[in-house]
Amino acid sequence: MAQQANVGELLSMLDSPTLGVRDDVTAAFKENLSSDRGPMLVNTLVDYYLETNSQPVLHILTTLQEPHDKHLLDKINEYVGKAATRLSILSLLGHVIRLQPSWKHKLSQAPLLPSLLKCLKVGCFTMHIDFCVCQEG
Repeated sequence: MAQQANVGELLSMLDSPTLGVRDDVTAAFKENLSSDRGPMLVNTLVDYYLETNSQPVLHILTTLQEPHDKHLLDKINEYVGKAATRLSILSLLGHVIRLQPSWKHKLSQAPLLPSLLKCLKVGCFTMHIDFCVCQEG
């Protein structure tokens, strides 16, 4: 419980207008991610990003390395199935893919791919894809 409170405090500090504070907090998150191989912190970061569209959190999420790639893809897969978060989570996925992480080859084997294909098949996010593509151009 104390660790969750600490993470909450750090998350709020990530959006600090002071660059030094943001850099220190980002470094603390990256250090924690390198020592903790579990999904909890990645899940918290994704949830926070969906609530706030925090650019510092987006930066952390788009630079995740193994083994956190699996946690990120699992969390994205969870949110793709929810209409309320689909656009934001697809945007996050687009940001991740554009940076071509070293683990990009794992996307074809992840449970996320069938979920994306299922949505395409039933047309549940074609308008979201158009929107994301239009934002790029």
